[in-house]
Amino acid sequence: MSIERKELALIDSNNLVDYILVRGGAMSHLKIQKILFYIQAYHLAYFDVPIIEDEFQAWVHGPVSRKIYNSARDLSILHTELKFVLDEGELDPAIIVNDTLTASQMEVVNDVIDELKELSGLQLENMTHSEEPWIYARRGYDAGQRCEVVIPNECIRDYYKSQVYGG
Repeated sequence: MSIERKELALIDSNNLVDYILVRGGAMSHLKIQKILFYIQAYHLAYFDVPIIEDEFQAWVHGPVSRKIYNSARDLSILHTELKFVLDEGELDPAIIVNDTLTASQMEVVNDVIDELKELSGLQLENMTHSEEPWIYARRGYDAGQRCEVVIPNECIRDYYKSQVYGG
């Protein structure tokens, strides 16, 4: 059994989104937001701590990182396909992510991306709409009503931990 030398780390969500696009291919902003949410959710479930600092709000179309929304809103609308393009002199996102995260964190990140990349943004939205964290944060809001309530990390952790370990 090998021993990891690095400690669990936080990573900037913009770097993680770039990596999601590199590993998962072109995808809509909607889909990116959901995959990012599920990475955070399963990281919380396995390690009890977040992988990114972003909070997720319970928007109409599911959990959204306001930081990522703000960084991409000029580039896309909800269903526009985005892809990563490496600019000259820019570091490959895989290098950044691999240098920052532990092997165990990388395994969670890669597993989530690989598991979800074939699903559509709408399928992922429907998944989040059927799960307790989003439902909990949207209490008192109508289906199409704007909502910026933050989904608590404790709620996310507890729900997905129960999905992983039962109970």
